[in-house]
Amino acid sequence: MSFFKLSFMNLKQNLKNYGMYIFSMLFSIIVFYNFMTLMFSKQFTQIQDLATISSVSGMCIFVLFIFFVFFISYSSSFFIEQRKKEFGIYTFMGVENNKIALLFAQEGLLIGLISLVGGLIGGVLVNKVFLMTLVKISKLSVVMKFEVSKESLITTAIVFIGILLFVFIIEYIKLLRTDISKLINATNIYQSDNSKNKTLQGLLGVIIIAFAYIVILKYTKLNIPFPVAIILTVIMVIVGTMFLFKGFFTFIISKIIKNKKILYNGTNILSFNNIIFRIRDNNKTLAQVAVLITCCLTSIIVSITMKSLFTQGKEAEYPYSMTYISNSNDDIVDNAIKISKEEVKYKLSAEFIPYSISSNSKEKIPYIDDVWIMKYSDVENISKFRKLENEDKLLKRELKDNEAFFAIPGALINAFDFKVNLNIAGKNVKIVDAHTLNLFGRFNEGAVLIVNDDDYRYFSEKLSDAKISQVKAITLENFDNTSKISEYIKNSSDIEVYSVDNFDENSYNFINSIYFMGLFMSLVFVVSVGSIMYFKCISDASKDKKRFDTLRKIGTGQEYINKAIFKQVGIFFLLPILIAIVHSSVAGYAISKLFNQDGRLVILVTVVAFSIIYSAYYLITAKKYIDITK
Repeated sequence: MSFFKLSFMNLKQNLKNYGMYIFSMLFSIIVFYNFMTLMFSKQFTQIQDLATISSVSGMCIFVLFIFFVFFISYSSSFFIEQRKKEFGIYTFMGVENNKIALLFAQEGLLIGLISLVGGLIGGVLVNKVFLMTLVKISKLSVVMKFEVSKESLITTAIVFIGILLFVFIIEYIKLLRTDISKLINATNIYQSDNSKNKTLQGLLGVIIIAFAYIVILKYTKLNIPFPVAIILTVIMVIVGTMFLFKGFFTFIISKIIKNKKILYNGTNILSFNNIIFRIRDNNKTLAQVAVLITCCLTSIIVSITMKSLFTQGKEAEYPYSMTYISNSNDDIVDNAIKISKEEVKYKLSAEFIPYSISSNSKEKIPYIDDVWIMKYSDVENISKFRKLENEDKLLKRELKDNEAFFAIPGALINAFDFKVNLNIAGKNVKIVDAHTLNLFGRFNEGAVLIVNDDDYRYFSEKLSDAKISQVKAITLENFDNTSKISEYIKNSSDIEVYSVDNFDENSYNFINSIYFMGLFMSLVFVVSVGSIMYFKCISDASKDKKRFDTLRKIGTGQEYINKAIFKQVGIFFLLPILIAIVHSSVAGYAISKLFNQDGRLVILVTVVAFSIIYSAYYLITAKKYIDITK
């Protein structure tokens, strides 16, 4: 029998074990192919409104490529662990190591090729639906025809075959160097390390993670640039999580075991004693899964937060029906509204002094050269008519002389320290707080310096060269019906009116596309996380079969064993997601704070949705574990 036929026969016999892997690979290739078509599809790239999507898809493809190298490498290592005893028997029968390695490589390549062909077919079949969905959520009237992108097919095939060859060459070399005795006894070997320093490493992990949280949450106070804070946090979280799983959880469970009331309660004596070894043996896998889940949850939270931020479009740009600089022709505005027969809901006005921040300031404000100086009472008056974001933070504190609040434009995130001192007209003004405060929307896309009324009078006198202007805002009962009013004003005067009828909703449509792509890509991580946990637990089930057989022989019932397995697998699944939820919640809070959003609901919904899917994987894995150990 040829090695190719033997590889094919082995593949058929182990198809059940390969099922989850093939499913994950199929799904991943479908997603990868569809992202490739965003770069190569002729009909899609010709849509000018979605030109940005093609660029974003390139970033997604790169991330997926890095992830696939890790996933295929991990899966390959898993299957070698599963088959080591089989390969050991081949060696004992006289088969050379190089031929055994070649046998496994052929088998792995067959699985990869099956997944690749199936994934490409699936990708072609769903591609039209994928492109139509992107176009539809972008609110474009474009008909997408069915097409097969040759460039996407060839590129996807080359990428995956390249990864497969790279991974299995490495595994081939590993098998050549593997000791025969280790192969034969592979399923009986535990890799647990009883070194005393594991607990200290676990505690060190907690400390490193705590420092990572401090860096990302307090980077402005620590004077760390935001990009640097992100890089430091990611590195510390990965390293800290690795150390955490090396000893912290085994330390906690060992303490639980010492509590006799907990240990002898139900199936705990079996579940906890077994899981402590599983955590030690699989600490790297558990840490990798925790980091992977964190990436998945964080990407979803960021996608939803960005969508929420940018889809506030109309309210952010046009908080009022009309806004304009008041002059002697105000009667024209009143007359235009009267002719239109529209009812006015409210009118408001505010004064401001335009000011260029001079080089005499003690500190420069990042990315800001010009500001509006406004008095506190005007901002208070605006808050009586409409709810202002962060007004509870800025307007609940009385401003003293020489103090100011800084209203940051929505386009500027809180990645900079705006609390500086400014020297304005001989007065040293200290900015005591800074938050986003949308006072006039698109009409004023700059920053606003809010001072108390006494300081405002001082500046109005000292800055005599600056022209004090009065901005007026009108909100109609029928908020959007401003086209005829604004047209009348423009034709009858030189007043420049910013009215809501000028809002371009299409300028925000691409955000929906990016949001969809982010969620679509996150599905790959969801599927892969479940697969990795499934592989590892099934591998452990093979090792545990003899132990459970022994328990049954001494009279232990199957129901008791089933409960112990559900609890043991449950703890194994629970630990990574607990850590990931904490990590992603901190990351979500930092992102929400950065963009001046309240991200609590987004974090909660994301965690609950992922937990439901993750629980389904747990149930499937636990039942398969029971079937293997019976």
